[in-house]
Amino acid sequence: MRLVPLALVALTTLTACGGGGGSSDSSTTAATVNAGTDQQIIEKSEFTVSAKGSPSDGTFTWERVSGPALEGFPAEGAEQTVTAPDIKLDSELVLKVNYQTDDGQLVSDQVSIFITSNNQLPVAVITQTAPEELPSQYNDVITLSGEESADIDENGSVDSYLWTQLDGPDLTADSYTNQTISFTHPLLESNTAMTWRLTVTDDEGGSASTEASFTLNKTVEVIIADAGEDQQVIEFDTVTLDASNSEIVTATKSCFWEQLTGETVTLANQNQCITTFVAPDVDTDSELSFEVTVTDSKSRSDTDTVIIDISPKPLGLINDTGMSDCYNNSQKINCGSEDFPSQDADIGRDSVANQLDKVGQGDLAFDFTKMNEYADELPDDATSFSCVRDNVTGLIWEVKEASSTLPPSTTDRAATNHYTWYLNGSSGVQTGSVQGAASSTCPSTSNCGLQTYINDVNSSDFCGGTNWRVPTYTELLGLLDYAKQGESSILNSDFFPNQPSDTQLSTDGSSFMPYWTSQTAADGTSLSQAYIIDMSSANDLAYPKSNTAFVRLVRTPGE
Repeated sequence: MRLVPLALVALTTLTACGGGGGSSDSSTTAATVNAGTDQQIIEKSEFTVSAKGSPSDGTFTWERVSGPALEGFPAEGAEQTVTAPDIKLDSELVLKVNYQTDDGQLVSDQVSIFITSNNQLPVAVITQTAPEELPSQYNDVITLSGEESADIDENGSVDSYLWTQLDGPDLTADSYTNQTISFTHPLLESNTAMTWRLTVTDDEGGSASTEASFTLNKTVEVIIADAGEDQQVIEFDTVTLDASNSEIVTATKSCFWEQLTGETVTLANQNQCITTFVAPDVDTDSELSFEVTVTDSKSRSDTDTVIIDISPKPLGLINDTGMSDCYNNSQKINCGSEDFPSQDADIGRDSVANQLDKVGQGDLAFDFTKMNEYADELPDDATSFSCVRDNVTGLIWEVKEASSTLPPSTTDRAATNHYTWYLNGSSGVQTGSVQGAASSTCPSTSNCGLQTYINDVNSSDFCGGTNWRVPTYTELLGLLDYAKQGESSILNSDFFPNQPSDTQLSTDGSSFMPYWTSQTAADGTSLSQAYIIDMSSANDLAYPKSNTAFVRLVRTPGE
């Protein structure tokens, strides 16, 4: 009980007047109220609070101060019968009674009601909801549900689920804490029982469990081979054949792979469930098929087949760079670095050079065939040849003649001859062309411009063609072997011998071996420059057409 007086008044007045005298006494009794003693009760049970007040002519009003919500409050009257609220946790309910007397005094008192939670444990229920048709069979997805589990408290709920397998074959469920769990009916040699326990916990922390047993049926086939999914790969890919998902009822199994169709490949290990091979070089989409035989420890076996579709690698009709190593900013590194990705040695033609089915020969992915002056193919080891066919691009390239002298005392196709950029187009001489002086940088008595040299070569039906021309920038770039940087020339001298000196056209003695392309540089209206590629450094630049540079002619067969 708590006593809180709000008004306490005692007043005594004494007055005297003149020669006579008299007295009058007046006093007010202080009001009090008592809310009763604190109580200990159980949730949802009835309890009564009764207050007493003095003087007895006052009125009582009850209100909730703190604690769980209470129906019917505020309320009037000295005595109140109340039903304790439904609570989740033990709680203290504080009630206050206010007492007001007829003369206006107001006092109050509080009482505590300690309410104990009386949680009813939930009920756990297991049902099988899938497959729809029972009994379940091998490879069926079995679903067990705890949906019918319930908390019997009026405002209660099931907060969590926990599934535990107590008996049966090893099963892997999709989750062990969901309302439902699913798993696949395993391969079984005999009918087998499985037992699961479901534990449910309500929102007040109460838990209950139940167990249920089900029968898993035996399988007609006690071994099922699985060669894996069919695959689509690119030539030269490493292909993995995987039969590890084959199912058996015994503890161990063995596998044996055999190729059924397609170009023969070499399996890394035919007697392993997982093996690999390198997809062969193909020119068109091709198909390989393989069969795996899976055998259990009781010598029972089953087979399955997998199809591997192989497509040609999209290498394109241009040459790679000739690089077989990868680099960072300063040194050689392992290819495949995430910091320096997609390097030529890692993803280009050169990266699969040892697997390419070449027509001729050449470093890495380069593929050249030597030809005589009539365009007949020669052996790869021929030492005398007039032109070279690039088997990647299909282009035929001029091979220069050796020369022990400098122009003009040279032969027409001597490597040391050099020319100004002077070319004809569809409408005549191209803009910016400059005709070099006769018998100056070449032996021609007409002039030393490019077109004169082209005409001379075509007139001789050199290497079986009359369509020789100056190469485009891209065509000439395709001959560069960047792995030869640091040498006097970055062309392969085995196929392009008789190259000029790298200082012949240098003005300061440094290495400089410029070769013309047919492409004019867009330098404004004069168009006075064309692109050259320096065969000593692989640099390219716009070069005045009036200057002289070397040339290596090219032609396209069939044109």
